[in-house]
Amino acid sequence: MTALTLLVKPPQRFNLWRHGPNQSELTGLGLRRTLPDVIASELRSTDARGRQERSVEVRRRILDAAVSVLVDEGFAQATTLRIQEKAGVTRGRLLHHFPSRDVLLLAAAHHLATERMHETFGRTEWPSDPAERINAAIDTMGATYGQPYFWAATELWIAARSHQELRHELLPAEQQLGALIRRSTDTFFGPVLAAHPLYPLARDMVHTSLRGIALTTAFDHRPQTMASHIEKLKILTRQILLHNPH
Repeated sequence: MTALTLLVKPPQRFNLWRHGPNQSELTGLGLRRTLPDVIASELRSTDARGRQERSVEVRRRILDAAVSVLVDEGFAQATTLRIQEKAGVTRGRLLHHFPSRDVLLLAAAHHLATERMHETFGRTEWPSDPAERINAAIDTMGATYGQPYFWAATELWIAARSHQELRHELLPAEQQLGALIRRSTDTFFGPVLAAHPLYPLARDMVHTSLRGIALTTAFDHRPQTMASHIEKLKILTRQILLHNPH
């Protein structure tokens, strides 16, 4: 076959489903499998994808159920049996994904926290005025301390005080999450404010203060009092970041 023939003559195409090529045609195409082999392979691939999607969905149901039980009923009631019932899965399915209760509860709390942090990363519109940017950043930070994952994490922190195995698992996970939260907070304040030499001090002060404010609402939810504390925190933060430290 000449080069001219290659240019003029279009390549032969086969539709495996309509024309049903014989073995020699498949071999000519570089395929050494019969048509039933091709169909079987496609069915296996589809089945594998389906199993993977179902596995992801089951895992999410288990995590969501664990957070729900942890937040609504507390650490003591968040047993694998209770979570299994809430998620509507078999014990085998639950243990396949999470071999122990501690691993499950830790994964659930941090799964929810990580999702929330990534959601806040997506915000792109912030005030251009530095004072308003500080206010908006603290409001955004404050909202995260009212989310279910904060209370799920609080349950785990308290339990870890007297639970050595949980403490061992919790500490490195919390360190990783803490780094993510700091990066997320930096985007709230923006590069100009984050470049201030006292910014790390202000950022840590805001987080510890908001955590303390949120904890008081566990038994005495007074929105006006909480709002008052947050306004005071904004004043302090503006004093730190909008004035020359020298």
